[in-house]
Amino acid sequence: MKKKREWRRLLPLAALMFCCAIGWGMFSASVSAHQAGETVMGGWNRVAGTYNDKGQIVMNVCTEDYKTKGGDVIRYAHVNSNALSALCSGNEKKTIVIPSGSTVELINGIHPGSNTTIIADGATLVMNEKGKGILASRPTATGYKSIQNVRIQGGTWKLTDEEGSCSVIRFSHGSNVVIDGVTIVSNYESHAIELIAMKNTTVQNSTLKVQGKANKNSLEEALQIDIATPKTAPPLVQYGAKYVKGQTCKNIKILNNTIEGSRGLCVNFDGGDGRKYVNKFHDKITIIGNTMTGYSAEGCVIYNTLNAVVKNNTITSHSTRKTKSYSVGLNITVQGKAAKKQMKKAKIVVTNNTIYGVRQGMQLVSLTSSKYKKVTVKNNKCYAPKKKNAIMLSKKAAKKIVNKKNKMYKR
Repeated sequence: MKKKREWRRLLPLAALMFCCAIGWGMFSASVSAHQAGETVMGGWNRVAGTYNDKGQIVMNVCTEDYKTKGGDVIRYAHVNSNALSALCSGNEKKTIVIPSGSTVELINGIHPGSNTTIIADGATLVMNEKGKGILASRPTATGYKSIQNVRIQGGTWKLTDEEGSCSVIRFSHGSNVVIDGVTIVSNYESHAIELIAMKNTTVQNSTLKVQGKANKNSLEEALQIDIATPKTAPPLVQYGAKYVKGQTCKNIKILNNTIEGSRGLCVNFDGGDGRKYVNKFHDKITIIGNTMTGYSAEGCVIYNTLNAVVKNNTITSHSTRKTKSYSVGLNITVQGKAAKKQMKKAKIVVTNNTIYGVRQGMQLVSLTSSKYKKVTVKNNKCYAPKKKNAIMLSKKAAKKIVNKKNKMYKR
């Protein structure tokens, strides 16, 4: 009887809480929703973008110099950089649409926040300033928590600088990033895409091109999966020492892209600074369905990676350094020593690829005592000037090597 009375007393309170919850939810939804026609302001009291009926923000692209009410004239590339920065900043969920057919000329790089989608299908973004990339996240936390839930879809992202070094698109210390269907026009001394200490990130259905004059000694890769150290990631040093302590990448997927550069793709290591970071290893790198070309170095190189899958790719090196590893088509090398418990489970799978190299088509090497548990090399077509060098697999690199149904050809 007592329990019934207590429950009856609680009923009005529960009803009140339920009504409040509904009210708060409705109020929250009403203040967070944006109506079509609402605007986002940029600098100089100019509209940077306008919400459409899908809740997306359509960028207001500036195509001629902007004159302020005070009479100042602002160059249109400066206006566009300011507008796109205003639209992409902050961590609230948002989708920015760059109108198809538009050309967005820029003078400064853009620093997106988390929960940002940029749809640039049919648009072109052009960086006019030398030595600057277009899109770069700024690290605010380690542990893959700096920038999260970002999607870059479509568009042509282009440098006008054919010589200076930069990364056209760079993400660091984050997770859950997708780059899909972009075309990036970089140069031989730059990275089209650089991923530094990233997790759960995918680059797919994209084309990474180079322009300008090739340097036969250049090692810069079009797509770099990078370790965070002062040497390998110098732009991060300014944000603090904690962002360059040898953090590595995990669960990176490179799918169905065309990639060309001085190097094609590189999973990087740092052997400098007294070899302080040489024992840091990436993990779970998946490279499937790509065409990768290196004009002065490898088509694809994988350093210090615990687990990797390389499948259904066409990989080519055009390097003239015939006696160097830079002329290997697919170069898989252990540069440091991983923890024994990690290597006991580590596996590499290389299947159904077509590989063109110079010194070797494909090589597997360990420069330390670390050995993979198992390496499977199967159903590949490998080419080198000397047929016998088309595939070179060192027994010192793995406890078990499955070398099956591969074909070796003279290039």
